This record gives sequence, structure tokens and C-alpha cells, in this order.
Amino acid sequence: MSGLRDLGWDEDWQRASDALGVAGRPGRVVRHDSVKVLVSDGESVEHVAFPRSMQLAVGDWVIVKNETVQGLCPRRTVLERDHEERGLQLIAANIDLVLVVFGSDRPLRQPKVMRFVALAWDVGAKPVVIVSKADLLEDGGDHVKRITEWVPGVQVLRTSIQSGEGTDDVRAILAGKTGTFIGESGVGKSSLVNALMEDEVAWVGEVRETDAKGRHITTHRELHLIPGGGMIIDNPGVRALGLTADGEGVEALFSDIEELAGECRFRDCAHHEEPGCAVQAAVKGGTIPADRRLAYLRFINEQGEARQRFDAKELASHFRREAAAAREAREARDADNLRRTTDD
Repeated sequence: MSGLRDLGWDEDWQRASDALGVAGRPGRVVRHDSVKVLVSDGESVEHVAFPRSMQLAVGDWVIVKNETVQGLCPRRTVLERDHEERGLQLIAANIDLVLVVFGSDRPLRQPKVMRFVALAWDVGAKPVVIVSKADLLEDGGDHVKRITEWVPGVQVLRTSIQSGEGTDDVRAILAGKTGTFIGESGVGKSSLVNALMEDEVAWVGEVRETDAKGRHITTHRELHLIPGGGMIIDNPGVRALGLTADGEGVEALFSDIEELAGECRFRDCAHHEEPGCAVQAAVKGGTIPADRRLAYLRFINEQGEARQRFDAKELASHFRREAAAAREAREARDADNLRRTTDD
């Protein structure tokens, strides 16, 4: 099991595997595209088949027998994207760290920084923000300072593939853990993967000089075992991420405002102009920046919209299940009546 432990296998996973009650050996899904590739013992890689009803993600632990997935261990964490049209999309599973990458060659926007960090908190993983291409910054500390003000308490690292700055820091925080890079195309995620792996394992594309946007070179998700320990999942670039309906990312991101909200006079305070609003008092007193309160309200509103979409989908799914059950009951009655008529 030593090879499996390098992939994150532990006693809790062993208990989860035993509870499935299926025969086979454990393995971790390491690639997700047209096929699923499974590391079975920490050294070999297998192409495996799996039931169509089973949706797998990179990072999943599964039980395999005869090159077929027999069971899926319950996930500890799930990183998903809430797509307005497609619904929730699996990005990765069983991750400890979400490394959010922003390039120094493009504008830094507060809502996007906060949204990506909130997503990490949502899934129960620890967020770390990486400012890549630091050699392009005229004022190397400006990006770090701004991000630190926007997401206090979150670790922020600077990296540069050209100078090697920060690579050892990233490697150190990933030791013994599973991390995943998220961020826009062209911010340098694949270059960071190559630097950590000390090999060209990920495709690196060119970035347009006009707007610093990159092409989607990474088209699949893949887990890499970092030399010296730790794992990293490379992801295709995403420009936007929606908040989930019931995640705790907003509460974690705005823990200072959430704590103040409990002191408001009214329990349903909207933190606008209500009398006795502790949040507004903090803004006027200078302890909470005004733009932070506005960002909090935007996030709460977006989370409410996500919840409404989720409730609507659940209601539609309920009606479909009810209709299917009624149809099956009707068909069973018709078949029973036909059988009785034939017997008579």
C-alpha cells in the first residue's frame, strides 16, 4: 500500500473502501477526458471501464476488478462549477488545497478574486492565491497587497517561471496534499505544473499581447504526482465560476461581516439603511471598507439566485419522478388487466 499512500490513501479511505462491500483493489482516478485512467498501486496506470450511471472525477478513489470500476468511495470534498445552463459540473474530488492563479500580465479584479476564493471555501478545501508571472510586475508587492486586503487570512504567493521565484513555496504547501489549480486560460497554470514536476507534462500555449488572454491549451483534467511528495491537478482555464446554492464560501470569505450581522437589531437585516444595523455602523466607523460590504451583498444575492435555480431544478426533477412512477404504475395495471383477460 506504500504506493497508494503516496496518492493520499489512509486508514479512513480503507474503512470507506471496506464499507462498500465490493471486491477489488483501490485506485485513484488521475485523468478525465474521453477515457478514465486509473493509478492502481501508485506505479502502474490502467484504462478502466465504469458504469454509465457513475460520474467520476479526477481525484476520486474507486475499487477496481477486472479493469472495471466496482465501487466509488464517498468523496470528502468536491470542486464543482455551477454552470447556469448545464448545472453543476464536476471539476475535481478529494482535494485539500485550491490554488487560485492570477496572472500579473492582466488586470486584477476584486469580484473575481473573491469569487474563486469563496468557491474553495465552499468545498471545504483551503484556498491559496498565486500571483504568477511576478517578473512582469513593476511593483511586485502591489498585487499581493491588494489581494490580501480583499481576502484577509488567505495565503498569497508570488511565482515566476522565469526566475524560479515561489516554486519551492508552492511545492512546500502541496507536500502530502492534493491540490488543484484554477484560473483563467493563459495565467500560467500549466507552466507551474511543469515547474513542479520538473518536466514538460502539460501543454503551454501562447498569450495574446493585446489582452493577455490565453487559448485553452489544457483540455482535460489530470492529477500529477509531484517529485518529493504531493499531488496537483491541472484544469482547463475558466473565466467565471458561479457560487453554489448551499456552500459556506460566502460565510468564510466574509466572516467579519457575518459576525457583525449577528449584532444587528433585526434578524432579517439587509444591511442597507435599517436602524440598528451593525454592519452599516462598522462601515461608517471605518472598520469595514464600504466596497467590502457591497461585495458581500452581491455575493449573498448571487447565492440566493443559485438557490432559486437549484430549487426549481429539484422541483422539476420531483415532478418527472412522480410522472415516471405514475406511468410505471399505469403500465403495470394495464399489463395485469391484460393478463387477467387472457386467463379468462
